[in-house]
Amino acid sequence: MTVLTKGIIQDFINGDEYAFTQVYQLYYKDIRAYCFQHTRAAEIADELTSDVFLRLWEARANLDPEREIKPYLFTITKNVTFSWLKRMLSDQKMKNVFRGRYLSAQEEASQHVAITAAMDLALLRKIMGRIPAKRRQTFELCKIDGFTYAEAANMLSVSKETIKEHMSLAKRDLNKLADAADYLYFFLPLLFSLDNLF
Repeated sequence: MTVLTKGIIQDFINGDEYAFTQVYQLYYKDIRAYCFQHTRAAEIADELTSDVFLRLWEARANLDPEREIKPYLFTITKNVTFSWLKRMLSDQKMKNVFRGRYLSAQEEASQHVAITAAMDLALLRKIMGRIPAKRRQTFELCKIDGFTYAEAANMLSVSKETIKEHMSLAKRDLNKLADAADYLYFFLPLLFSLDNLF
C-alpha cells in the first residue's frame, strides 16, 4: 500500500488501532531514517520515532480526513527531532555523550578502512609477485611508495624513460592478470589514477 484511503484516515481519526498500524507501517522507515540522520544513534532514533507516532495518535482528532497524513506527520517529525537537538546542545552531559558516540563511530570506521587497505595492499603485493622483479620494483616505488618517475629513476640508476617503460609493461601485465582474477578490477583504478602527476 503506497497511499492511505480517506476511509483509513477517518478510521485512524476515530481511534481505530488497525488504521494506526497501517499508518505506522507505511511511514515508519522514512520517519526513523530522518531521525537517525539527525541523531546518528539508533536507540535515540527509535525513541524519537516512537514519540512522533505517539504525538500523531494523540493529535488525530485535529486531522482533516480529506487531506493526507504525510505532511502533518513529517511536521511532527521535524519538531520532535529539532527539539531533541536543541536539548542536546543545551545539555553539556548529553553533548559529551553525543560527541563520544560520534568519535567512537569515526574511530571504528577509520580502523575498518585501515584494515581493509592493509589487506588490499597485501593482496596486490602477492599478485605482483608474478611480475618480473625490475618491473615490480618500479611499480612499487611509483604507485605504492609514492615516488615520482624521476625519483624512482634516480634510486634505480636508470633513465626516466626506462621507468616509464617498466610502468607501461607492469600495467599491461596486471591487465592480463585481471582477465584471470576478477578481484583485480578493484586495483585497476590504482594503476591509472596517478599518471597525471608525472
